[in-house]
Amino acid sequence: MKKHLFSGVALIVALLLVTSSALAVTWGVPDNGEHPYVGTLLFRQGGGWYSCSGTLLDATTVLTAGHCVEGGGVVNAETYFMNVEDVLGTRLPDEPLADWAARAWVMASAVHPHPQYDDYAQFPSTYDVGIVKLSSPINLPVYGQLPPADFLETLKGQDRKGTFTVVGYGMQGVLNPFYSDLWMRYKGTVSLVEINSNFNAGMSAKFTNNPGKGGGSGGSCFGDSGGPVFWGSGPMVVAVVSWGITPCIGVDYQFRVDTPLALDFIDDYYP
Repeated sequence: MKKHLFSGVALIVALLLVTSSALAVTWGVPDNGEHPYVGTLLFRQGGGWYSCSGTLLDATTVLTAGHCVEGGGVVNAETYFMNVEDVLGTRLPDEPLADWAARAWVMASAVHPHPQYDDYAQFPSTYDVGIVKLSSPINLPVYGQLPPADFLETLKGQDRKGTFTVVGYGMQGVLNPFYSDLWMRYKGTVSLVEINSNFNAGMSAKFTNNPGKGGGSGGSCFGDSGGPVFWGSGPMVVAVVSWGITPCIGVDYQFRVDTPLALDFIDDYYP
């Protein structure tokens, strides 16, 4: 679920009857500069400000979720990107959100949801993938990489267990006494549960979400939407954070990047 912002305070917003899209890494660990090509999105959608996560594929191309670039059939009115570790540390005291965005963030020149994305109306066929094109480059020595087609089908047994890294800027916990919303880049280790079920529709993959400060390997939460699920520690992105039946706990269903459907769409903007 994307994170709804009111002066920097998060509000959890329901998306579907029993499902909601997932947005920060629940009690993983600080990223400490390991994934500088992962950043956070700030955008205005339907009159409100929201945040998501995303991965730079090159200096001006960000891979994210479809619901992070379109809502209610309308693409974002404004979209910004930042890849620093501590996002709130860049904001001046009492600085208005719009002024902060214009001063400190990189503005997008265009955003592109998958052409069949429609606010989960065809659920479980979500088409939940999007591309953000930046107006100025962010130059790095390495960027996120795309996987071969059908990569997840090749993995079996131990290859699925604890061998994926989820990275994002979402909330670290939603339940007291572990509530935490630092808006910082965190990472966690997750396992692939399965890729074939009624909820997957050939587009999603089910991953573990093991929260618990000091006792869980991590998972995704509000604000992590659009962030990457890496094979190993990266930089190959196999899925983007999409939705969960019980957000921030249980399991999450992440949109697969390794399908021909996703790769063909991405190829239009990142050949």
